[in-house]
Amino acid sequence: MEPSALSGLIPRLLSLKLLPRTGWLQRGVRDVESIADHSFSVAVLCLLIGDQIEGIDRGRLLAIALLHDLAESLLGDLPASATRLLGSETKRKAERDGLKSLIGHLAHADEYLALWDEYANGTSPEARLVKAIDRLELMAQALAYERTGVRGLDSFWPDHDDWAAEFPPVAALASYLRAERNRLV
Repeated sequence: MEPSALSGLIPRLLSLKLLPRTGWLQRGVRDVESIADHSFSVAVLCLLIGDQIEGIDRGRLLAIALLHDLAESLLGDLPASATRLLGSETKRKAERDGLKSLIGHLAHADEYLALWDEYANGTSPEARLVKAIDRLELMAQALAYERTGVRGLDSFWPDHDDWAAEFPPVAALASYLRAERNRLV
């Protein structure tokens, strides 16, 4: 591969380090994590948790985890309120179009887009595991902020953990995080 195939992508990847997670800002949290911070945490959790789940393809899992928020380098981190206003299909299309514009010239673009589609549609165990870990990581980050005294983050805590039921290690960690939070509030 020629370096020029990635030359336009590198600045976009690096921008993820500078782009804050919007939902935290909307709730007045200071010094919030970046999209890159979040994506790194999701990828590491996928590696560690995925190895505990029989039948999970580690390579696919990590590829999906690394791709899942890449389009945010163009779109920014669209919070839940944007999804409610735009509609989930509009948001999904914008994210897919953004990803395609970023990677469409790469040799494995079709494969990467197919993995992202799996994630968006939840059509494989790996995709569903990344989605569950994405939510788990959000809960863990909310707890970290709450431990520093931040309040008003209830919307980051789902009312129930049925989203984690398919993957017992994720369900156990979600239960643990919820118990830790209950000790705080």
